[in-house]
This record gives sequence, C-alpha cells and structure tokens, in this order.
Amino acid sequence: MRILVSFIIISTIALGQFGKVEVTIDNRLLRNNERQKVSSIGYEITRFFSGQIWDEDSQDLKIPLHISIAFQGIAQKSGMETFHAQVLISDGSDIRYFDKALQFYYNPGNSIQFDPVIFEPLGSFLAFYAYMILAGHLDTYDFYGGNYTYDKAREIALRGMASDYSKGWSNRNQLLKEVTGNKGLREARFAYYVAMDLFDQGKPEEALKEFKLMLAGLEIVFRQFPTGRTLYFLNAHHNKLANRLDLLGQSDILYRLSEMDPSHKGIYLKGLKKK
Repeated sequence: MRILVSFIIISTIALGQFGKVEVTIDNRLLRNNERQKVSSIGYEITRFFSGQIWDEDSQDLKIPLHISIAFQGIAQKSGMETFHAQVLISDGSDIRYFDKALQFYYNPGNSIQFDPVIFEPLGSFLAFYAYMILAGHLDTYDFYGGNYTYDKAREIALRGMASDYSKGWSNRNQLLKEVTGNKGLREARFAYYVAMDLFDQGKPEEALKEFKLMLAGLEIVFRQFPTGRTLYFLNAHHNKLANRLDLLGQSDILYRLSEMDPSHKGIYLKGLKKK
C-alpha cells in the first residue's frame, strides 16, 4: 500500500523562551497502525514547549525551534511498545543538534510531560535539548551566561543514564561536556553578538575590539577542538561578518576567516578584491 503522507509539519506560536515551533515528522519506516499511534506527536511537542517556563529570568527570548523527527522503527521493551527515532533540533541559526538514539514510549491520549525529578523518556529528551539551546542563547547575552542552564541539561542527562531508557544518554552527556568545554567558541559567539550590537550603535572602534576577541576565540577552537559547531556558527553569520569587517577595513581578519571557513571564502574576500 502506498504511503500518502510521510511528512507532517506542524507550526505554532509558543510563549516564553521559545517562539515559533516547527515540527517535521518522517514516519515512512512505520507501519500504518504504528503511524496512527504517533499521529498526534507533532502537536503534543509544540504544546510541550508552549507550556513550559524554562527560565524565570529570560521569558521574552522567543527562540524559534525547528525539530525534525525521523522514526526508525518500533520494538518491545518491558512489555511496552518503544519507538526509535533520529532527531534534528535547531534554532534555525547557529545552534543545531543531531541525535541518533531517541528511544521512548508514547501514549497518544496523554500529553508529553517533563518533571525535573522523575525521568520520562520523551519529555526529558525534549527538555534536555530545550536547555541546551536556551543555554546557547544565554551565552550570547552574558559572558558564560548559559552555565546555569547547561547545569539543568546535565541533571537530566545524569538521570537518563541511570534510567531504564539509558540508550543515548551517555552520548548526550558527552555532547554537553564538549559544548560547555569549548570555551573558544563560547567566547567567540559572545564577542560576535556584542560586536554586532556595538556596530549597530555606531561604535565601530569598540565593535572592532570585540571582533578581534571573536577571532581569538575561533583561533583557540581551530587549535584545540573539533570545528563542526564553529562552522555552524560561521555558516550562519558569514555574510554579516564579511560586510561589517569589510566596512571596518579588516582585511587580515577576513583573510583568516576565509582560511577557517573555505566554503565561504568568496564572500569574505569579495569586498577586498574590489579595492
């Protein structure tokens, strides 16, 4: 029998830390009856993010969320049907996470819940990445501003590792260590956003100091850390970086960025070739 609908896209406007939430479901590997059991999951995920206050001090961020769930199959665990899926979750800009090992049970009649004490496979999974993305944004408002929120994600990961649904949680805990330990990228992202604000305020000299701090952070990454997440950052911001640095006459920084991010080399060097 042909599958008429394999992709389901749900959008909603959420309150609090997260703004528009888009959920894409790929259910092609599920049987018809299995697809029916998770037919409401996209709506429940958007409602889940709408109904949570993740941080009392930062309720007006309106971070967009893009969540793609690709179901891999279903199995029995402790007498329950357990779904297996891969998930890509991002803010549509420079923060994105791909998780290959989501394992959860789902009751279509119940809403998805998150309890900071009681572990629940799907709710805790979504909460973990909510805190990861929120922390990444808070890092751009204050120097290491996401530390407390990363700690919240760490608490979830530790509970997940000790649970009956421990698959994938060791990797998530390791991911958290890599993200928080990559001080070069965290400092570079903070400096970038400060620099852009200063530039927009008409303070080019102060902005340039921050751009130089950004480059210093990136240099640390390229010497000591995997560059994948740094390239997400550069991919999201290369056009603005090239424009502002060209206006500031920073050929040396632009040349160095073209070496770090060769896929956008032409963008960084475009303005320089005209001079």
